[in-house]
Amino acid sequence: MKRAARAKSEFLANMSHELRTPLNSINGFSEVLFDETFGPLNEKQRQYVNNVLTSGKHLLLLINQILDMAKVESGKMNLSLSSLPMNSLLNELAMLVADMVSKKKIEMVLEIAEDLPDIEADELKVKEIIYNLLSNAVKFTPEGGKISLRAKRVDSDIEIVVSDTGIGIAPENIGKIFEGFFRVDTPYSRVTEGTGLGLPLSKKLVELHGGKFSVESAGLDKGTKVRFTLPIVSKKAV
Repeated sequence: MKRAARAKSEFLANMSHELRTPLNSINGFSEVLFDETFGPLNEKQRQYVNNVLTSGKHLLLLINQILDMAKVESGKMNLSLSSLPMNSLLNELAMLVADMVSKKKIEMVLEIAEDLPDIEADELKVKEIIYNLLSNAVKFTPEGGKISLRAKRVDSDIEIVVSDTGIGIAPENIGKIFEGFFRVDTPYSRVTEGTGLGLPLSKKLVELHGGKFSVESAGLDKGTKVRFTLPIVSKKAV
């Protein structure tokens, strides 16, 4: 069973380029059409092209998460380490979700230590982890709720906590949330887009850096808190 799972992961990891390239092409040409680069579109045509582009981007997100998960599981995911200014990086990511936050009339609280040190990590993967968690918090928090992003130094690590006042997780589902494609079945979650891979992928990327990842929830409708650490000095080889 383990050999079959590993073979599947290796196949997907090796198919990365072949799966992403045609979809990037579809999205690229859809953007050209939507921007009316080669002539005007009528209202119905613009609507249909926008539908193609939106669906293409959603599918690309799904494919990227599946392929990244497969790469981690097959041992083919490598870290490209550099020095990351975590204070500015966290503020930049908070700005990325600010529009989503304001549209849902959610309060966002930032508590990022001013003396937060730079860390040695893979910039794209750290951004992916934090964006996954922030967008999840916004997605599953109803209007008028609250999300927070807190970061501080703890010994030789930095600790980051993303919490929300959203739909929460039932005690019986805490152990299932790290299974691929698992989604909490509530009327609210059925109307949100998602792959169910955001949390398990984020956990694997944190662990790949040598950090720890945990999720806490007091139960349904009682919010969720995700806590993870990243070492300041990487223990991994470039």
